[in-house]
Amino acid sequence: MALETILKLLTVFKEPLFAATNGVKEEFIQAFNNGLIEFLENYYDKYSNTKTFIYRDEKADFYDIYYPVTLKNRGKSIFKITDLKHLFNNNDYITIIGTAGSGKSMLMKHIFLSTINQSYKIPIVLELRNLNDYDGSLFDYISESLLSNKLVKSKNFIERILSKGNFLFLFDGYDEIYSSNKNKTTNEIENFVDLYNKNIFVITSRPGANCESLQRFNNFYVEPLTDQQIKDFITQQYKYQDDKESIEKVVAVIENPLNRDYKDYLTNPLLLSMFIFTFNNYPELPRSKNKFYWNVFDTLCTKHDTFTKKGSWLHERKSGLLNEDFENILKWFSYITLFKGRYNFDEKYLKTNFSEIIKKLDLKINLEDLIYDLNVSISILILDGTDYTFPHKSLQEYFCALLIKELNENQKEKIYTEKFANLSHNSTGGNLNFFKLCYELDKSSFLKYYLIPQAKNFLSKIDNSTTEKLIKSFIREFGFTIEFQESKNNKWSIKMMTYSQVGSESFLSFFKTQKSIPDIINLNRAENIKLIENYLNKKSIKILILSNAWNREIRSFVKATGIDTHFKNLFVGISEGIERLEEESKRDKTIISELLDI
Repeated sequence: MALETILKLLTVFKEPLFAATNGVKEEFIQAFNNGLIEFLENYYDKYSNTKTFIYRDEKADFYDIYYPVTLKNRGKSIFKITDLKHLFNNNDYITIIGTAGSGKSMLMKHIFLSTINQSYKIPIVLELRNLNDYDGSLFDYISESLLSNKLVKSKNFIERILSKGNFLFLFDGYDEIYSSNKNKTTNEIENFVDLYNKNIFVITSRPGANCESLQRFNNFYVEPLTDQQIKDFITQQYKYQDDKESIEKVVAVIENPLNRDYKDYLTNPLLLSMFIFTFNNYPELPRSKNKFYWNVFDTLCTKHDTFTKKGSWLHERKSGLLNEDFENILKWFSYITLFKGRYNFDEKYLKTNFSEIIKKLDLKINLEDLIYDLNVSISILILDGTDYTFPHKSLQEYFCALLIKELNENQKEKIYTEKFANLSHNSTGGNLNFFKLCYELDKSSFLKYYLIPQAKNFLSKIDNSTTEKLIKSFIREFGFTIEFQESKNNKWSIKMMTYSQVGSESFLSFFKTQKSIPDIINLNRAENIKLIENYLNKKSIKILILSNAWNREIRSFVKATGIDTHFKNLFVGISEGIERLEEESKRDKTIISELLDI
């Protein structure tokens, strides 16, 4: 079925692709019949049958379990993604911004499959984290990805094919680009889009990675599930189950008035899936996010009645390890890999790290048995092609936060200062979920060694003596940069608006500010662009670093956009937030002392 569908797609695009080769028939036929078919078939098979938290022992047909999330274009309509033409109507370049577990990956799979099923475009998938350790350019990586699938080895041939606009590029995980590579990769994405602008481009990211500021792209935000969508999602997951009573039981717990304050967790598809999966063991709605993850791990380790279509069984544990042994191994493995920015693990990498861990923990077990148990017996690591992954990156974040919680104060201080600096290096923002788990599990130390010092250090660099100095300080600290490109009639247009301190967005989210940094940088976007382009056309410069170009025109620009007001509010929000968190910390210590004295 997959091959038949792909051949139908390529038949539709055969003539346009053939025209792009300028008559190089042998070259074209080799690429067409071998490489591209193999490339698409591999991803089609991978995406069309998938495993989830709920269906973990067998693959389910993607559309048996897929629930369409809702997207919102800032200031515009809200809609579900069912028809590709609706999504890409006047939107050839879009970003999809969503929190951990909001459904971005499932949406990308849906777009890929629908693109093929509807013979809409030829989809090409790229996980952006793969560029972190890659020496070449974005174009080189895409070319090699295709060439490795037997596409003809000709750069010119690839360029000609890509230039005709027959492709849809899916760039997944902008937030997983190392911060040290951010500017290089972002520029390469912008240049690639400029060169092959007739194609369609989709980029996904967690919030706070500055993906929102890519100038060609329209930003779409994944909306939380509504009350009705929560019910519909549950019904969808039980669609092919005999146990229809469970739907009513799950919904009844969710709608219990006593759970009103905690229901917001379930507006996230991942956490809702976790709750469904663990419901028979843990029918109470968790009061904290970390409890969802604990329930999942415990259920994976102990549940006999796996949620399947064909029945269930308890897998043998070859290693003989207890649940707490698995937990300990996973905590250390997550700690090692998360701070190195590794989310996919080939067999060699997996064995190297597990060998070291079990040696240090003095566990007398066979390495192959351990990997079997983690992959098969409890399914906490999933084999995806040739790489192993956690069912979701947030599980890796949970185990790492759990490890930090159990360390002594000196060890915690070192991690929250040194290791968290590495975390900022090995990502481009997008760490808010991890920070919130640390806050829940290790509040006192997280506030003491990381969040409050980070916020105070940030504010110490802001001169609040006058409005103008405050604005200049913020612009300097965030490294606001506007890059221009030459357009027609010797005019200049904005290519990219960026800020360098993208990691700040995650810790600033703990403070009750009216606008986030991406919100501020995108205020009145169209008007801002016109204002700054007018300035540029007077100066004829390609890159404008606002803090270095502070003059009357820039001051007028800042005032006209309203940035000055929002930076004032940001300063107040951070200042008041520090006081609030310090009071919380003192109060928590007092309560503990009083309880110890009872």
